[in-house]
Amino acid sequence: MIDQPSRPVPRWLHLWAVACVVATLLLLAIGQLVTSFGAGMADRVWPTEPWYVFRTATDSEKERFRVEFAYFIEHSHRMAGFTIGGLVIVLAAGIWWGEPRTRARWVALAGLFVLVVGYGEFHRGLMAQRDKPPAEVRLPIGSVGIALTGLAAVLGVAGSGLVARLRGSGLRLLSALALVAVMIQGLLGGFRVKLNELVGTDLAAFHGVFAQVVFGLLVALAVLTARPVADRDGKLRSLTWWSGVLAALIFVQVIFGAMVRHYPVPLNQRLHFLTAFLATAVAVWVLRSVFADGSARQRVGWVSWAFAELIAIQLYLGVEAWMAKFGAYTLPELVPVTPESGAIRTAHALVGSGVWAAALALALRLWQPKIAPTHKLEPVDSKWAEASSLEVVRTQQM
Repeated sequence: MIDQPSRPVPRWLHLWAVACVVATLLLLAIGQLVTSFGAGMADRVWPTEPWYVFRTATDSEKERFRVEFAYFIEHSHRMAGFTIGGLVIVLAAGIWWGEPRTRARWVALAGLFVLVVGYGEFHRGLMAQRDKPPAEVRLPIGSVGIALTGLAAVLGVAGSGLVARLRGSGLRLLSALALVAVMIQGLLGGFRVKLNELVGTDLAAFHGVFAQVVFGLLVALAVLTARPVADRDGKLRSLTWWSGVLAALIFVQVIFGAMVRHYPVPLNQRLHFLTAFLATAVAVWVLRSVFADGSARQRVGWVSWAFAELIAIQLYLGVEAWMAKFGAYTLPELVPVTPESGAIRTAHALVGSGVWAAALALALRLWQPKIAPTHKLEPVDSKWAEASSLEVVRTQQM
């Protein structure tokens, strides 16, 4: 039987990474609704607990959550953010459990624990001051030091693994960066509420852009934890390079789209349009090359078809969203948001995230090197690594 490349992580952990991506897509959908309907400041109290609106039956917040749409989607966004944080903590810990060096594994896991505790203490310190005016809030610096100490331990172990060229070191580093990015994104969303009176809505645009960075990191984890499907053909080098360019172009397009949503000035509109034309042209060339090459089709599979369909849908939604916002012969900020226009804008932004995810997945699958099958158990003290190797040995013996 032909040897199959071994999985970089157990199957359940790959499925968990996919679940993180799906949950994050739902979070992005709620966030786009917050932007479309201007609900970002529906509740000026921050930070809050996940169960903030469900504390007691007599709380006014609970009643507002039931009857006010803006308040409902704002707090739904916060609760979804807490959920994503928990999912990514489990994902990062699971990936780091695969560290083959026993001592380094426990140091990294302890570092992750300290990082999460420090972040939690930072959040709790801010929560104790949520009733204060923004100018009087003092950052809990001590908890920042705790979180950075944990992060330094994790990065130190990851760096030593990269230097030693241990299998999976890059994946473990990426999981730690994804967790930190999720933490930063949560703080950006809160500071956007807390500092609105001091800095205006500028943080809202940055919060929206950084959300795509977080989404991209989680998509990368989902792709890289999957089993590689075939060895990389040397002829795919040019296509791999162009798929990377395409992913970068679409990310830039998403950034310009966020700028148009928050700052619809003529320059942002032009940049959004021009980048859309360029990205579409490159996408057509890349897809044509993929469909014409059997090796490329084997590596990207259904991703290329999903990408092509999302591109077509996105072009249609882009026209509809543009006409709804800029086709009324009045200033964009004066155009009232109707349920229909809000839904179209939200769908356009959300499908844009899907296009970005599909382009990134396509580029990573074309780039991802084949992981050679393991012919014997590696001499490491890790039940996790042994289980992965045993799976390959059973496959080879069939």
